[in-house]
Amino acid sequence: MRPASDLSPASLSYLQVPPPAPGEIARVSDGVHWVRFPLPMELDHINLWLLDHDDGFVLVDTGLASDVGRAAWEQLERQVLATRPLRLIVLTHLHPDHAGLAAWLQARHGVPVWTSQATERQMQRLLEPLTDEQIAERCAFFHSHGVTDLGSFGASLSGDRYRTVVSGLPQVAHHPRDAEETRWEGATWRWIETGGHAIGHLCLHERSRRVLITGDQILPAISPNVSANGWSVDVNPLDSYLRSLERLAELDPATLVLPSHGRPFIGLRERALELRNHHLGHLDRLLEACREPRTASETLRVLFRRTLTGFHLFLAIGEAIAHLEYLARSGRLVRLTDDRGTIRYARAA
Repeated sequence: MRPASDLSPASLSYLQVPPPAPGEIARVSDGVHWVRFPLPMELDHINLWLLDHDDGFVLVDTGLASDVGRAAWEQLERQVLATRPLRLIVLTHLHPDHAGLAAWLQARHGVPVWTSQATERQMQRLLEPLTDEQIAERCAFFHSHGVTDLGSFGASLSGDRYRTVVSGLPQVAHHPRDAEETRWEGATWRWIETGGHAIGHLCLHERSRRVLITGDQILPAISPNVSANGWSVDVNPLDSYLRSLERLAELDPATLVLPSHGRPFIGLRERALELRNHHLGHLDRLLEACREPRTASETLRVLFRRTLTGFHLFLAIGEAIAHLEYLARSGRLVRLTDDRGTIRYARAA
């Protein structure tokens, strides 16, 4: 989710509903129910949402393909879904904690899956084993940005990390598009495509009930990772993310925000502004640091307060590159490539 970047949450008004235990649901709005499942990682939970529809539920996101995830689903099936079945699965985006159990649940319940076309395409790519040449290209990309030891990146570079926690590619019946509207059980949900954190990321907005399901795009206490890498379709993800924050901040300030991690809250505009300022602060620090040419790897100590390793380092390098590329594409930094192919960023003259 994030490379341990510190970010203090704004003064938010949290919904006074206790998080539901695994296997239970909690009503948070008309026709909207909260599910919380454990994750076997540092980010130890994910929020899923059940929307009333056709005497059953539309499910938004699925959890990780793990033993604890499957056990939580089996418990929910016994306690809730035995009398109100799933009718549809929606995936906000491709990350394993959101899409990991989609294929497993589809086979188990025989229901359609909806997600953006970009999400389906990226999942298909990520589930295919990489060739040695593709892995070498990924290694070369990180080497070019100053990463000398890729040993701890292994599972991320090869794609094994993704494939081990995703149950497969579901059959997608429909690709919702930005601004499309869907009516479920008397509620009209508008799809909002929001970039930056993940290609094809979808939020769901119910205007009359003032409810917004944000996936990972806006979270109450942490910042979603915004990374650039050599194989992403989005070459300027930070620009995409900042634009999405501006768009979401235009919604009704009384909107109840339903994030994938943390607790539901009211304070959408304040949180969007805080996230924006968080990234602008990163950009200011990088501009100052790049008075002397620096690789992305050399800027990590500017952006992050602690030494990072493993998957956190992988995310942090991607986030540093995203910020540096944003500045380079806006003309405030220039890229300098030496005869070894190492890229450094420097203040524009």
